[in-house]
Amino acid sequence: MTILQKSVRYDRGGKPVEVVIPYEEFLDFIETYGLDLSDEEKDSIREAKADREAGRTGNFVALEDLEKDLGL
Repeated sequence: MTILQKSVRYDRGGKPVEVVIPYEEFLDFIETYGLDLSDEEKDSIREAKADREAGRTGNFVALEDLEKDLGL
């Protein structure tokens, strides 16, 4: 788990009202949790996960094949 650098702002009653984090950490957070993905991309991920769980592997590529195709 990543620890975010943050600054918590409080109202006059001491209740937290907002959190400020460095912009780069915000971008990392958004990417890590997939919040930057479109609805179409999220649907594709859900579909791939369902296919994998159901044993439908025809649309998947073996890591070794991918590395070979990329010249790695």
